[in-house]
Amino acid sequence: MPMKEQELTSWRVAVAVLAATVVLVSLAVLVSAQVSILSLAVFALAGAAARAFAPLGRAFVVRRRLVDVSVLVVLGGVLAYLGLTTPLG
Repeated sequence: MPMKEQELTSWRVAVAVLAATVVLVSLAVLVSAQVSILSLAVFALAGAAARAFAPLGRAFVVRRRLVDVSVLVVLGGVLAYLGLTTPLG
């Protein structure tokens, strides 16, 4: 039996994630670095939740579900920790 080819991230999801990331990074210039970092942490954790529970094609897919969710949770946690503990002013 041939293996089913894994669905990759749709271009709409990829463009939406890129646009949201640009907006969140620009918050560092417009508001503050801490707000930007904490927003990116929330975005990473939301991406982990989307990857865990959304059907394929609706979330950003890079590797297996477990790997994607684990990496995004760790990234979100580290960004939140750094945003809350590092003096950025």
